[in-house]
Amino acid sequence: MLRRHSSLATTILGLRCRLLTVCTLLAACGPVWAQTNPLDQQPMPAYDASRDLSPMDAGPAAVPVGSGGRPAQNDDVLPRLESLEAELAATNERVELLTLPDEEPANSDFYVDYEKGFLIRPVDDDNPFRLRINGRLQMRHTAFERDITTFVDQAGNVEPIHSRNDFEVERGRLEFRATMIDPNLHYYLNIDFDTDDNHRLVAHDTWVYYSFSDAFNFYVGKSKVPGSRAWLLSSSRFRFADRSMATTFFRPDRSVGIWAMGELGDAAHYELFVGNGFATTDRRFDDLDEQFVYSASFWWEPWDEFGKGYTDIEYHRRPALQIGHSFTYTSQQGVDGGGTTEETSFRLSDGTLLITPGALANNVMVTAFDVYLYAVDMGFKYRGISVNTEWYFRWLQALEGTGALPLDRLFDHGFFVDAGIFLVPERFELIGRVSQVDGLFGDGWEYAGGVNWYINGTHHNKLTFDVTVLDRNPASSSSPNLIAGADGTMFRTQWQVAF
Repeated sequence: MLRRHSSLATTILGLRCRLLTVCTLLAACGPVWAQTNPLDQQPMPAYDASRDLSPMDAGPAAVPVGSGGRPAQNDDVLPRLESLEAELAATNERVELLTLPDEEPANSDFYVDYEKGFLIRPVDDDNPFRLRINGRLQMRHTAFERDITTFVDQAGNVEPIHSRNDFEVERGRLEFRATMIDPNLHYYLNIDFDTDDNHRLVAHDTWVYYSFSDAFNFYVGKSKVPGSRAWLLSSSRFRFADRSMATTFFRPDRSVGIWAMGELGDAAHYELFVGNGFATTDRRFDDLDEQFVYSASFWWEPWDEFGKGYTDIEYHRRPALQIGHSFTYTSQQGVDGGGTTEETSFRLSDGTLLITPGALANNVMVTAFDVYLYAVDMGFKYRGISVNTEWYFRWLQALEGTGALPLDRLFDHGFFVDAGIFLVPERFELIGRVSQVDGLFGDGWEYAGGVNWYINGTHHNKLTFDVTVLDRNPASSSSPNLIAGADGTMFRTQWQVAF
């Protein structure tokens, strides 16, 4: 727009200079003919050739005179002058149309602002339509030094264990939050890009919800099954680069369904969820069985407001406590007597995939079972010190397979505890964590420590470095860089930038 205005200004200046040249020429020539001046429409006096002109009068006597008393070389002056006046008038009209007003035009319904993200909001507060856009990038370097070269699962399969040293974009997120049609009707879309997940761009979470009151908000769409507090925690507010080994082993995943959330009084909260399954994110309908998942989570903050995330970046002046528990049930029935891709999220305590043929009996594959998951959590924050823990209890019951099984139920349990202390409030935090998974087929341990640098005092610009020792790790997930059966030491450096 500025370039266009500059070009128009140059054009206008050129036109005016040309008009000035013509007018000067007319003035110099004098009233050598008897006709009306096109500029002021006033009659011109007769030309007096004997008038003594000074050199400052531009020397009209030096201009040759042609027929009819006109200057010999300027018979076309009047048409040129009229053409230039018309061109100047047209250019002025264009400038009036393109010039930006100092204030918003009266007919503008929306404007752009920034408040916890880029906002498109209405000028009229009664207009319900508005949109907020946020983005986030987690750039990570991961190095893993293996202590063993292979893992042998319960079925006798030998899996290689590899060391690694690479960069990755772990989470590239673009989020859209909108209000539409009605002030209480809201929409959310989370688009995710991950280089260690086949470089796919997916709709990670998406939902529409109606807020009837603080006590009841009704949702439809795709979201996390609320079976664990650590699972519900946003990845933008992790203490470490990612979740613990125990959380990764026990937690549900995302699913499409319906759910409700709300507050019960001033300090209690709940979430109730019914969806397609325990772990059905990005699954087709023919990858699912016909059984829903049912999940509920409750938490209570009896003292000060706990805040978001596990770290005490808020530097609570009064102790803050959060206590909660979560329960999840689903029945995995398989499809046509075979395992579904939904069931690939369940592992034995040594890392063996439950539906692997031979995992529980030779040449027998588990095809159906019921899942009960119960988790209890607690968090504490005070003056830059924070401690969080969650304990997991999982029952796999009514086990069925393609043949006889030596048992009909399995029980696994585990926990994690992590802690942090700010050496410099809102800037530098020392962190530590331990987690365990225990069950019939063995136990696995995780020991981790590290440091966080909150560059601008928030999670929006944060550098994390952590070191993790894995001993018989049973969990497998690309996000926390865990491979089932791996023993070794992992080093992660992650820079998170968000707006």
